[in-house]
Amino acid sequence: MEKIDFVVTWVDGSDSEWLAEKSKYENLEPKSPLLTAEANSECRYRDFGFLKYWFRGVEQYAPWVNKVYFITCGQKPAWLNVNHPKLVCVQHRDFIPGRFLPTFNSNTIELNLHRIPGLSEHFVLFNDDVFLFDEVSPSFFFRDGNPVLYTTLRLPNFFGVNNWSRVSFNNFCLVHEHFKVGDSIWKNRKKWFSVSELGLKKAFRNYLCYLAYKDMPVGHYGHVALPHLKSTMADVWEKCSSFMEVASTSKFRSDNQVNQWLFCAWNQALGKFFPASLDKLGRRLVIASEYLDWIVQVMTGRKVPVICLNDSVDNTEASACAVRITSAFDRLFPRKSSFELEGEVSL
Repeated sequence: MEKIDFVVTWVDGSDSEWLAEKSKYENLEPKSPLLTAEANSECRYRDFGFLKYWFRGVEQYAPWVNKVYFITCGQKPAWLNVNHPKLVCVQHRDFIPGRFLPTFNSNTIELNLHRIPGLSEHFVLFNDDVFLFDEVSPSFFFRDGNPVLYTTLRLPNFFGVNNWSRVSFNNFCLVHEHFKVGDSIWKNRKKWFSVSELGLKKAFRNYLCYLAYKDMPVGHYGHVALPHLKSTMADVWEKCSSFMEVASTSKFRSDNQVNQWLFCAWNQALGKFFPASLDKLGRRLVIASEYLDWIVQVMTGRKVPVICLNDSVDNTEASACAVRITSAFDRLFPRKSSFELEGEVSL
């Protein structure tokens, strides 16, 4: 079995030195309609103190992981056991080219992960709001050496209603510059129209979409833990170097960028994927006070192995939400993991 690493990105958005540097570059960044307030609001950097539960979930439910690469700008929680044999602490400067630094842009960080020294060819990228709540095997993420990916055909987000959809559309355009996507879908039709993996309804919907619009793009993969191939990232950079440079240059998220979904779409265009339905891969829950009862119910129900607890601009009672969700986490993961220092108070 191939080695599989986990990569998790984290930022402490309350750190005073980090905030001062962020403010400095916000003032220096040229004002442009491409810069998106919605994608750079406080909630995109807010830390609820849930990170220790990420490590507890990994230790409990994915003990087979080869290495855990912990990616930050240099920050480190006081409780983290940096000497853990599976832990590799990586700063942005260790792998992101200096011309892109400093960065406050999650897209820039994710687009350059293949440059991390020692990272395995097969790795899974977690944002720090994506947690394991049940046992997962290596085959949950990779089958026959290929990433297990949400396999759906859907119309592109032409209308650009928000930063997410505009970036998704950029992914779509870039893939279509380099592939005849319709031909690729048909060549890999046993995957795209797989009843056994997708179910009859979803497989048939994919087929109808293909008939209606044969160049239907791939491009939506959910806010879950996403498996990647390091070689695919390098391939995209080689073939799309000018665009990737532009996408990595902005200090903040903007509308002229792409995101990690581009690599998923690229793998699907190459046929390097194993098909899956999103409901088998994970679930995204938006943190807001009116959803708290439901969020806790889903967390404790453990019916989904991967859950994203996604902060939002609608989360106007962040502290109260954090207390309630922390209480649920404590019931689910009452014991420290070996990634936490003994005797340290986990805050």
